[in-house]
Amino acid sequence: MVRTDPAPDQESIYECLDCGQRVSEDDLDGRLCTCGGYLQDISLPRPT
Repeated sequence: MVRTDPAPDQESIYECLDCGQRVSEDDLDGRLCTCGGYLQDISLPRPT
């Protein structure tokens, strides 16, 4: 079975794991937030 991206045109949104700030992929400057926390891609739902 071939898996495809369910939302290929959707912009990626990242959330800081420390402060909760959200940034879009266009505004992303590396893998760290301005506060120094790590960013996690929250664009697609994750299985629980």
